[in-house]
Amino acid sequence: MPSLALTDALLAAVALWIGFNRQLPVALRLAGAIFSAAAVLGVLRFSGVYPLPTWHQFASMLAAVCAFPMLAVAVVFPDALATRTTRFAWIFMCLMAVLGVLVVVAGQKRLLADVLALVSVLAMLLTLARLGHWSGAAGVALMLLGLLAFALKPPLAEVLQPGDWLHIGMAAGLLQLARMDLWPALRSTPQQLSDPRPT
Repeated sequence: MPSLALTDALLAAVALWIGFNRQLPVALRLAGAIFSAAAVLGVLRFSGVYPLPTWHQFASMLAAVCAFPMLAVAVVFPDALATRTTRFAWIFMCLMAVLGVLVVVAGQKRLLADVLALVSVLAMLLTLARLGHWSGAAGVALMLLGLLAFALKPPLAEVLQPGDWLHIGMAAGLLQLARMDLWPALRSTPQQLSDPRPT
């Protein structure tokens, strides 16, 4: 099996675990769900089991314009309504999805997706470093390295492709973010995650 399928499977497993983890804020869980959808489609595509390159590319675009900004909101604004409540998290996700479809898909402006992903990761990195969450900052730094390796395609290793470094960096970063104590109130009251009313 190609390495891209294996590393996408790793990312899918981590992202699915985050998506179903009710001790995490809604924004983080929705981001995990989007990442997992893109990763599962990647496994199907790169393994050759059921190749759907167009669907995988579309899901990857949604991950860039929706999931990365949702991660940034959850980290930079941990008490925001879009972080804590289902209703506002879904509204934010849908707005970003519409923006992605209009600008990236219809307008053929792929650069927007790349910029949103990069700005989101940098915002998380700076916020966590400022707060002294060094383990979380290290995880986000791995995300950043994965994004840079995918974009710049340096000759890092013959066994792994640039996409593999992106998948590994994303999986490690998401796992580290999910282990942070940035949302202790939500961890003690997981029922809040399914309550659509603002608190």
